[in-house]
Amino acid sequence: MIGGCGLWWPEGYPRSELTWWIVPSARRNGYALEASRAAIAFGYDRLGWDLVETHMNDDNVAARALVQKLGGTKILREKFPDGLERDIFGLPRPH
Repeated sequence: MIGGCGLWWPEGYPRSELTWWIVPSARRNGYALEASRAAIAFGYDRLGWDLVETHMNDDNVAARALVQKLGGTKILREKFPDGLERDIFGLPRPH
């Protein structure tokens, strides 16, 4: 196991999201990008979602770089049940 990636809706949270994690020794190999593209396509094509989103902590520089590679666009900033405000990015359907 080198990580995980998928779509989820945490209990009590206002919206669903794409989330991922990769162990440090496996980072910078494109795994998160490839897995994220597959999960985003699943959200649009199989689940019929109108928009796949991800929620971003302010200090997560690596995740912001991945969202850029995925073509994400900031659509909102929202306060979550854990008390943190996060940027919300819409992710386009992969090509």
